[in-house]
Amino acid sequence: MGLYAVIKGDRVDGIAIADSPLNIDGEWVCVDGLDPRPGSGFRYIDGVFHEPEPVEIEPVPRIISQEKFRLLLTDSEYLNILQSSKTDVEVEAWVLTFNMIKQVNLDDERTKSWLEMLNSKGLISDSRKEEILNTQV
Repeated sequence: MGLYAVIKGDRVDGIAIADSPLNIDGEWVCVDGLDPRPGSGFRYIDGVFHEPEPVEIEPVPRIISQEKFRLLLTDSEYLNILQSSKTDVEVEAWVLTFNMIKQVNLDDERTKSWLEMLNSKGLISDSRKEEILNTQV
């Protein structure tokens, strides 16, 4: 029994255990004793195995419900925001927008600018702004 890399094009498509190379599904190359042993995604060029290029994975956005976001604010902060919305059109716009949405993306620039605006008006502190933005989801 031997260990074979099954090559399709210039890529390892899979690894097979067989008594000998089979004439199916591409070129079969013995990989017994190779270290590191090539696996799926490795490139095979001119008889040499090359590790696959690293794949950059996009981070998953941190999205929370409107209710969860509201609960990140203390009651005092939320009441001060509502009170301020009666005399400050920017804060009122935030409250109206907040009441329309169902979810908040903590990584979105709009969320960051909302919190920065609330912070600039003294409605939440710098540390609370950072605490909210860094909430683990």
